[in-house]
Amino acid sequence: METDHRQDAYADYLGVEVDTLREGHATAALTVNHHHLNPHATAHGALLYSIVGAALAAAANDGINTGVVSGVHIDYLSPAYRGDRLIATATVAEHLARENLYTVRLVRVADGQIVARATGRATRRTRTEATP
Repeated sequence: METDHRQDAYADYLGVEVDTLREGHATAALTVNHHHLNPHATAHGALLYSIVGAALAAAANDGINTGVVSGVHIDYLSPAYRGDRLIATATVAEHLARENLYTVRLVRVADGQIVARATGRATRRTRTEATP
């Protein structure tokens, strides 16, 4: 697996593990702990959004392209609980002239249940040696 060129400090802070798999495809994984829970004892929606966002950002900033995420729509489909291992997989769904559209699925590893589904868009430009 190829890891992203730039560190995602926010993802690191939350405990999200991010990997760029190949051009336009990435994963982000996390095990939900007590710091990630809302008052209902389920994973906070902002946490789920952050895992999805980390995968999307890594997919948009792979070894070939660099991009800025300009929009995300997320649907929360089922709750996640303390101890659940979650993995988000971001994949390019459409290549447009100057941007890509992505599909991201956030899944509970233990049973394959889809926790959230998102779509996102990001600008696309070819990475150069000068691009950080």
